[in-house]
This record gives sequence, C-alpha cells and structure tokens, in this order.
Amino acid sequence: MLHKIPLKVLIGTAVFLFAVLLGTGLVIGKKNAKQEPSSLEPKPEAGKSDALLLNENLKKTLNVHKEITLPNSKTDTNAASEVWFVPNGISIPNYMLRASREIERHNGKVHWMREFKSGRALIKYESEQGVYPLLEIRITETLWQPNSSKLAVVLAAKEQNKVLRNNPEILEKLGYTYNLLILSSRPEHLEAGKKVNANMIPWIPMESRSVMTYDVEKKNQIPIGITNEKELTKKLYEQLKKFDNANGFAAYNGEDFLIHPASVGVLEKVLREKNLWFWDLSKSGTASLLSPEECVKKDIRCRRNNLDLFEEFNEQVNKALRMARKNGKAILLFELTEKHIELLEKLPDMAESQGTSLVHAGEVF
Repeated sequence: MLHKIPLKVLIGTAVFLFAVLLGTGLVIGKKNAKQEPSSLEPKPEAGKSDALLLNENLKKTLNVHKEITLPNSKTDTNAASEVWFVPNGISIPNYMLRASREIERHNGKVHWMREFKSGRALIKYESEQGVYPLLEIRITETLWQPNSSKLAVVLAAKEQNKVLRNNPEILEKLGYTYNLLILSSRPEHLEAGKKVNANMIPWIPMESRSVMTYDVEKKNQIPIGITNEKELTKKLYEQLKKFDNANGFAAYNGEDFLIHPASVGVLEKVLREKNLWFWDLSKSGTASLLSPEECVKKDIRCRRNNLDLFEEFNEQVNKALRMARKNGKAILLFELTEKHIELLEKLPDMAESQGTSLVHAGEVF
C-alpha cells in the first residue's frame, strides 16, 4: 500500500515526526536540568539551629551555672521540662525581665511567665522554630552573682584620733577599698590620710548648741541662719577643696542646723544644684528634716545615720552584709582604731562569698 503514496509525501511525514520527537526531548531535558542541579555546585554547611542559638544566648544572659532535664509529666501540664540554676544576688523578677528581653531580641515571644515560689519562676516561650519546653529558673542560695551588691567600709577619725596621729601606716593592712571619715577642721588628720592614699570623706561641722565640741570645730562649723545659697556654697567649698573637691560630705554634729527649716531649705538647693551627696551623721539624725523619703522626692542623694558605733562588731558586720544583699548597697561604719583595723582584715572574704564589692562611699548614695 505504501508504494502507492508519493515519495515526497513520505519524506515530509518523516521529517515532521523527527521534528516532533526532537522538540519533546529538548523540553524534557530542560525540565530535568531545572529539577536536578549540577552535582558540581557546593552544598551549604549546616550551622547551629536558631533554636539552640537562642537557648545558648539566654543561658549566658542569665549566667546559668547548672541545668537539669526532668522527665515529662503526663498529668501535670505546668511541670517544667528543664531547670536552670542561676546565682543569688539578683531577684527573680530581674531574671524574668532579662529573659524576656533576650527572647524578644531573637524574635521570640513569651507566652507567659510567673514567680511561683520564692526564688523560682516558670517561663513558657516560643521562637520562629516553635514552642520551647516549659522552663524553670531557680536561684541557688549558696552561689552568688559577682558584684551584685556594694558595701562601703567607713572608718571615722574623731577629734583626737590616735591611729592617724601615731601610726597611720597600719591602715595598709586593709588591702581593699575603704573610706576615712576626716574632720575638715583637722588638717593634720587630712595630711595623714593623704600619706596612706586613703579615700577620704569630708566630715564638716554643722551648728549644734546642745553638743560639747572643741573650739576648732566651732570655728569651722556651718552656722544656723544661712539664707543665701551663694554664702553656703562658698562655705562648703572652702571645706571640700581641702579634699580635692570631693563630690559629697557628711555632717559632724549639726543637731540644730538640720532641724532648722530655712537652713535645711538652702542646703537642699545647694546639694541638688551642685550634685553633692550628703550623709546625716548627727546624733539625732532621725529628727532631721532631710529624711530619705524627702531626699527621693527632691532628687537629692542622701543617707541618715542609722548605724550604732557601739554595737558589737560581728553583729554590725552581719547587719551591713544583710542590708547589702537586700538593698544592693550598704555602709559599714566603725571608729578608726587599731582593733577595728585588725578585725576588718577578714571582711573581703565574707563580702566576696555573697557577691558584694567593697567600694568608695559615693557609690552607695
């Protein structure tokens, strides 16, 4: 039957079929080329997952010292899967705030968090990779965060101090930061303090009619009735410049000055404008018009004498360390004597064991 078909028709049909088959092969080849990349191209290396990276950074932020994984509870949906142990010295709300910020920094989201026991908190959070197991943060009572609180050790040199007069070199036994409370009216004490390179706090006499004082202190005291800020500023800076322009001072006596409304009003303005801190060491400090509450309201850095110089040594040290743990800062005040210097030699180990740094007095105001 094929011999009846003209030769030209057969050749044309053959060419058409060849072209169709060739085109189909090219299309299939292109598809395969798109689906199967060349084996010569390098594959990207698999890095750490974002999930692990978030947890590692979160542990660094919280200073996690130990972690344990707990078995899954089928009945208690609020049971944590992991417990992270963190140092003492920082409150649980503070840890929760730090955790929240770090999670959000990694584009994560906190579902909920709560403190369910003293020193313990639960956190449920997620990231772009999914929801994380319920986490418990637990404070370790015996492990303290370094530099989590501050304690200023102050040694008060009274009018006739024997240490500064006879043996100031004994202060070199204190191989840590301490402060000397020096009367601005006693240049010989000031000179001795400079020789031992001590951090000195100006102890400026203020008028007190009910307390017996030496004539030299009376001559240098800040009197009642100053109503001019410039006059008070001038008198204060005459005393402060002796101490290399210290940025704060303590009141020596001042029982009458610090309950005189007009005088205290001028003092407040000077303290605020000159950014000076103030320590009320008058014996009747509780009656002063410059209460801690008033200082906060008026943006003044001040403290009041709430320390008993005659309290038993260990009791006073323990009280100051407790206050530092609780409030983040405290002052330890003793009279400057050889006995107290010897007893205070062991203080750095006690402070370090609870993460407390020994600092200059200005850092706790």
